[in-house]
Amino acid sequence: MSFPPLRRAASLLGLAIASLGVASCAEHVKYNWAAERAIGYRVGPGDVLRISVWKRDELSQPALTVRPDGAISLPLVGEVSAAGRSVEEIGTELQTKLEKFYQERPPVMVQVVEVRSYKVYVMGEVARAGELGPNHPVTVLQAIAMAGGFTRFATPKHVVIVRKDARGERSIPFDFDAFLKEGQLQQNLQLQSGDTVVVP
Repeated sequence: MSFPPLRRAASLLGLAIASLGVASCAEHVKYNWAAERAIGYRVGPGDVLRISVWKRDELSQPALTVRPDGAISLPLVGEVSAAGRSVEEIGTELQTKLEKFYQERPPVMVQVVEVRSYKVYVMGEVARAGELGPNHPVTVLQAIAMAGGFTRFATPKHVVIVRKDARGERSIPFDFDAFLKEGQLQQNLQLQSGDTVVVP
């Protein structure tokens, strides 16, 4: 009998321990947090979008739900892949597809009006480890707070965010002590859906 969730939890814990070993070798961990921050929110199935096409009310959609297959459908445009993309990327594709129907490229604005696909995980030395499903993106600290905070056995200096996306799987360090005492606010990233925060 197999237990995929348990195997994944063990794998993530092993990855966090390996990161802890690397972090212990240096007083200050260096990481390009700015690159992670630039990714922004990624739309997922179930999210509700508002699409506004300038001077084209017949094409605008006040509430369009992303289907389970990750796509949306609009008049003239047809189907557009939305899951895993930013609202800017979706808007750019809609503009490109609409350009063939109009002399001028109509400006398109895409907004997330309801978040339904967002899930993050917190495991390790927190009061209530498990899955979190807030209706808005949260930061590392907010996720830890929602999980009840650190236990007395936690090592807040060596928290790790495990992220898997188009760039691959990687561990992102979060040093709570550096955040609190040195003001390294850049470490408190907005979590992406599917991220796992591991507190050793």
